[in-house]
Amino acid sequence: MFETSLVNSVIPVCIKPINEMKKSKYSFKQLCADLHLWLGIATSIVLVIVCFTGTIYTYEAEIKAFYDRHVSSVKSTDGQKESVDQLVEKLSKDHTVFSIKIPAEEEKAYVINMATPEEIKEAKDSKERRRRIGGQYYVDQYSSEILGSPNPTAQKSMMTLMMIHRHIGLGWDIGRPIVGWSTIIFIIISLTGFVLWLPKKWKQLKGGLTFKKNAGWKRINYDLHNVLGFYSLILILLMAITGPFWSFDWYRTGLNKMLTGQEKFSRGEKPKVDKASLKGPSTVTYEEILAKANNKLDYKGDVSLSLPSKKSPFVTLRKTNKASFFSLQFTDQLYFNPKNGEIVKAELFQDKTLGQQLMSLVKAIHLGYVFSGFSKLLYFLSCLIATTLPVTGLIIWINKLKKKNQRKNKQSKAVLA
Repeated sequence: MFETSLVNSVIPVCIKPINEMKKSKYSFKQLCADLHLWLGIATSIVLVIVCFTGTIYTYEAEIKAFYDRHVSSVKSTDGQKESVDQLVEKLSKDHTVFSIKIPAEEEKAYVINMATPEEIKEAKDSKERRRRIGGQYYVDQYSSEILGSPNPTAQKSMMTLMMIHRHIGLGWDIGRPIVGWSTIIFIIISLTGFVLWLPKKWKQLKGGLTFKKNAGWKRINYDLHNVLGFYSLILILLMAITGPFWSFDWYRTGLNKMLTGQEKFSRGEKPKVDKASLKGPSTVTYEEILAKANNKLDYKGDVSLSLPSKKSPFVTLRKTNKASFFSLQFTDQLYFNPKNGEIVKAELFQDKTLGQQLMSLVKAIHLGYVFSGFSKLLYFLSCLIATTLPVTGLIIWINKLKKKNQRKNKQSKAVLA
């Protein structure tokens, strides 16, 4: 009697899972669920670090500007502004001037990159310092007064933040591939997450778009992962797709070939010009070159003027449009013959193909300033959400494990009963 009842109670429990295993198949959605879970667990620590540092770095320029606010503005805009040639002549008495940045705002001081003879000699004797020769200085264009340098603490902090973002503090050889592959995996995690988000029926769509009211903490955590993950998906994918650009040469080359059709990625070749035209006395001033550039690039923007050097015997001018909150931010570049002021080469954003434009905007797309203030705000929020996704995802997984164990315990108790 007892044996019969025990058999009758055990057999259905054992047979049911066997029948379910026969009927069920490993679906595409189950594959996505497994990839989403295990790839997410494997890269969670790296992604939290990369996304958190990326969140802060979105406003890198604004953070630096805040700390430089006491030295980055001129004392008065009254009076006559010094010409670029006058500034270079005065500053060249004690320094070698490399470049001048002219902000679009009249009240902002010029930013001049220059070095003393001692700094140049030190740089020549040290390979480590050769790339970091000299420094930047804020110069009042109305009085030629050197107002100060960018805040060293803010500069160092942002540089450290960028290095952590690029290689999580493990160095280029070890950390950069880890970050690069984790970012590529993040693309897979994001796409599989979207598949899992898709509702089975249209009437269930609202549940994936809104937070459930009066819910417990487990449901709130689930919605933070599911709902916010969906709303930030497109921007997260843009960040993830452009991220490996700085980690792998093959990725950069492949992306360039896909967008432009060119085999080799190039940041722009310097123009070729007859060396004879670069000899002899100069018949043009920097101010005239600047006027010619502003006439050709007829829009308000920040101008960066690089003076001739042994490596680049041209006057190179880059102008970035002063984009509004919603407009596209782009850069045009002109090369001038320093002797006669002729435009040797023009690299205009509008003349590039769509693929070339996208390649020139990779950094802006990755960092979020492609549409100036509007895209920066969206990127900041999306990157902040991306920082929380591995955490909320792990909590969901732990809760499911607990629930699964509780179910097993109940089944075991039912069998014993």
